[in-house]
Amino acid sequence: MNRLAAFIPKLWSNLITLFGAVLTTFTGLALIIGVGVELAGAELNQYASSLLYLILPTLFVVGLLLIPVGLFYERRFAGKHTDDPVRGAFQAAFELIYTYPRARNLVIFVAALTVANVAILTVAGYRGLHFVDSPQFCGTVCHSVMQPEFQAYQRSPHSRVPCVDCHIGAGATWAAKAKVDGLKQVWAVLTNTYDRPIPAPVHSLRPARETCERCHWPAKFHGGRLGIYTHYKNDRENSAEMTALLLRVGGVDPKTGEFRGIHWHVSPNVEVRYQALDGAREKIGRVTKSENGEVKAVYERPGQEGAVSEERVMDCVDCHNRPTHIYDRSAGTAVDSAIDAGRLDRNLPFLRKVAVKTLEENIAIPRDRAEPELRRLLGERYAAEHPQDKPGDEVLDKIAKVLAEIYLRNIFPDMGVRWDTYPAHIGHRGSEDDTRGCFRCHDDKHVTKDKKALSQDCDLCHYLLHEEEAPEDVPATLRSLGDPSIEPWTAEEEEEGEEAGGE
Repeated sequence: MNRLAAFIPKLWSNLITLFGAVLTTFTGLALIIGVGVELAGAELNQYASSLLYLILPTLFVVGLLLIPVGLFYERRFAGKHTDDPVRGAFQAAFELIYTYPRARNLVIFVAALTVANVAILTVAGYRGLHFVDSPQFCGTVCHSVMQPEFQAYQRSPHSRVPCVDCHIGAGATWAAKAKVDGLKQVWAVLTNTYDRPIPAPVHSLRPARETCERCHWPAKFHGGRLGIYTHYKNDRENSAEMTALLLRVGGVDPKTGEFRGIHWHVSPNVEVRYQALDGAREKIGRVTKSENGEVKAVYERPGQEGAVSEERVMDCVDCHNRPTHIYDRSAGTAVDSAIDAGRLDRNLPFLRKVAVKTLEENIAIPRDRAEPELRRLLGERYAAEHPQDKPGDEVLDKIAKVLAEIYLRNIFPDMGVRWDTYPAHIGHRGSEDDTRGCFRCHDDKHVTKDKKALSQDCDLCHYLLHEEEAPEDVPATLRSLGDPSIEPWTAEEEEEGEEAGGE
């Protein structure tokens, strides 16, 4: 203890050592208290977690390093020398420890402190790694940059899946690569040189077979899946149209053991390789189909020019390119969904037309002013185009509130995110001029040398059961699948069924 008492004053023998000792002491205590508070059940927000698991451990290590630096400075430049016999620095040190019990006690004390320091750093490092891999870190620390993607993630089907499970996956190699890429992103944020909007797709994303297929697998046989879609016209009555499709999702046929349907594209014995002519993978050049390692067909699009941006093997994300960060396809589909859900009153004349135009033509409204601005623009448009049908102020307030919610989940002016900034490639838009989704390849224009085309035939992926029909012309059994509030059969049909059963 005497030796310790003699050593402690050295911690403030110069400003460098004093600063290091103070920094280490306070950050160490803060780490212990912070971890204890969290272990006791308190939830820390992203900023407190950043301080606790990123900043404090760094300051703790800096403080530890400053202590020996200051002591070395004191010994080397302040003229403080010992009278120990010079037989080499290491030999003198070992002799001192061996000869003097107080020296041994000091070494033991320093070793104990080292163990404590390592324990503190281990706990902080472990918790820090967990924090930097959390969705809160990914989505909220760089708030303005990742706000659009984080908000979309929170309302997605994968909102309970951590970001790192899809963006990194298992294994140290991809984790290390992600952290290196992360440093580049941090630098871009610090220097305000990041892209607006964030580019998509992510070209460095790990292959879907190593991430998505840990939970999903194309071989699982789904057979046909029913899709019910309701759209509304821009007429006075907001007339409804329903489309019913039987989607040929497919998978491995349990009877034949062969792949069928849409998921044929990613069967294990099939490789579809394509050339992307742009960074968004929307312009497709050569498409090569191979089976069991043998090339079966090569499709080219005559007259399509452009340097090859990349060549890749098709996987899940080439169609399911927005599995988590999902935005509404357009202002029209967003308004259709709101009407379908009863959040917008379909009985209001020209509601669909006015609402869609108001959203489409005003994409630079400050987000903190979205509702009052949309309320004003909505009223002005009704007054200019359909003054005789303009709703009352209370009704306009309700409409504006719903439109503001749609706006805030899709439009981020500061990040350059607007309608259709991030289009989904699953399916298509139904237009012959569509160059996205399935029609990037299936356009009837990619052909082999013998003029066999990548067909645009609808029946390849789905069967049309009903197309853009009035809801009353669609059987109630189908309509009820798209709207749970609809009884799947009428009272008369139920009565007929009971009579038939009784017979």
